[in-house]
Amino acid sequence: MRKTLYFIAVLFFLIDGVLAQQESSRASVNPFVSVQSRFEGQGHVTIKQSQAIEQMMLLHIQVNQNTPGVEGFRIQLYSGTGAKARQEAQNVRGRFLSAFPNEKITVEYKAPFWTVRVGYFRHKHESLPLLRRLRPSFPNSYSVRDAGIRPELFD
Repeated sequence: MRKTLYFIAVLFFLIDGVLAQQESSRASVNPFVSVQSRFEGQGHVTIKQSQAIEQMMLLHIQVNQNTPGVEGFRIQLYSGTGAKARQEAQNVRGRFLSAFPNEKITVEYKAPFWTVRVGYFRHKHESLPLLRRLRPSFPNSYSVRDAGIRPELFD
């Protein structure tokens, strides 16, 4: 009998803990739940709105959580496909590093394109001074939007 009571008590605390975690994780994902939650000594907020608005807000939160990095700009020096594209990208990288050894550069392959990009900028206007310096050596270079930049890479 004692073992049964002990088992029921442990089971009750485990279920209570799991439910509390689910509620807190639901509140952390859904800002409407966290705002409307009641805590001792605090007021109560009621939000009346369309269900469609709440669904759109939750979709926006989910998309932002699944996006790796933040949006910014880079300067694209080269983009190509084909059998010789990898070698051409490496040649552009070598030419760039010999002229600008202190700049950040990446060679990426996203099928079917090989790209060479430099710099990490939050706004397009921040990339323009470097673009002006690059144009004599790389006349086809231009600023491109990049959505997967890690925040610590910005200067």
